[in-house]
Amino acid sequence: MQVKLRASAWALVAIVAGALAAACSGNVGEPLPACVDADSDPSTSVDWGTQIVPLLWTSQNGADKCTYCHLASFPEGSTPAYLYLESYANLRKGSKNSPIVVPGKPCSSLLVKKLRGTAVNGARMPRGGPYFTPEQVQLVSDWVAEGARGDDEWQSKLDGGVESGASPYPGY
Repeated sequence: MQVKLRASAWALVAIVAGALAAACSGNVGEPLPACVDADSDPSTSVDWGTQIVPLLWTSQNGADKCTYCHLASFPEGSTPAYLYLESYANLRKGSKNSPIVVPGKPCSSLLVKKLRGTAVNGARMPRGGPYFTPEQVQLVSDWVAEGARGDDEWQSKLDGGVESGASPYPGY
C-alpha cells in the first residue's frame, strides 16, 4: 500500500509540475536581450516628465495604462496593488513590500524586472499584456541606470497646483 501511495504521489507531482510549466510558458511578449545595468546610450539622458510619465500614464501598445491599477484609488472590484504610480514620490517609495527602483541598477529594480517578465514572483506587467516593446523597456532601464531622477512638478501641474494649471507635458 505504501509503495502505491508513493508512486501516486510522484505521479501527482509530475502532473502539477507539467501544468505549472505549461501555464508559465504562455505568451510573455517578445524575448528581450539580457539585462545590463549600464545605460544603453550615455550621451542621451532620459527625461522623467516627457519620456517616463507617458509610459505610466497612457495606454501602451493596447494595454491599460499602469495607473489604471497602480493608483491609490484603484478601480472598484479590483485587487489593490499597493504600488501607487500617480507621483514620482510614490514610485520611489515603492510598494508595501519594498522599493521597486534601485537607482543606477535596473537589473536589480523590480520595476524593470516586471516590465521584462523576469521577476521571481507575480505577473509580467502590464498584467496580461500587451507588454511594453523592447525599446520602451530599454527606455525605463536607461532611466533607472541614470539614477531614476525625476520630480513631482508634473503631478502638481496635473492637479492645477500651479498658476497656469496647465501641464508642461503634452496630453496630461
